[in-house]
Amino acid sequence: MINEQLNELFSEWKNAMLQNGHQGFCYDGLIYRKGKEDLLWRNSKRRIVFLLKEQNDNDGEDVREWSGSINGLTPNGNFFNRLSAWLYGLTHITASTYPSLDEAFDPHNQMKALQEYPYAYVNVKKETGGAVANDNVVYTHATKYASFIRRELDILNGNIIVCGGDVVFRAARDLIYKDITFKEINDWVFYSQLHNLLLINSYHPAAHKSNEVMYVGMMEAINDSIKMINFTHFNECNFR
Repeated sequence: MINEQLNELFSEWKNAMLQNGHQGFCYDGLIYRKGKEDLLWRNSKRRIVFLLKEQNDNDGEDVREWSGSINGLTPNGNFFNRLSAWLYGLTHITASTYPSLDEAFDPHNQMKALQEYPYAYVNVKKETGGAVANDNVVYTHATKYASFIRRELDILNGNIIVCGGDVVFRAARDLIYKDITFKEINDWVFYSQLHNLLLINSYHPAAHKSNEVMYVGMMEAINDSIKMINFTHFNECNFR
């Protein structure tokens, strides 16, 4: 079981953090799906991982248990509003088309994605933070714990890594995946054909940008890149 493997890793990681004077640990990984998360993940052609900065004052909490919604009807705040739209769009995009802005931000589609689609949520910095992340601190944690982050990502074995913010992208490219050469297709899309791994240089989900910039920008960039890369998982949609 993927999350059981991650829990073993987290025990080791937490001890290493304590030895370095870093207090608290926020758990993450493959979002729980009532025991079916491994099966859904293995059967998914697109294994989407959201690589993010840190949690806001959530010491000891487990992201894998989060629904992304308070009322069960709509995503919670800008963060899950954008994340769910990305998840929906990345799941359904093909070489010829992608869901419209209205379709991706439709609450029914967003909640379906958050409640049913397999996806993983990984923080670079496992020590809880505040309302606004300090990018220098996040990068320092990435530098110190890059091997742990890489092990978590390898256990998950995702093939689409959405980097939420420039500091996360730099950490992924320069530290976590430093042994992998990614070809820059455009400002958003970086690809390793050898590893069949797509790295997306995105905004943080709560960035002060319009939904159009956040969503359409990503989808258009991926559409433009499909013809230049051999990521066959975009030939047809992930779920019908």
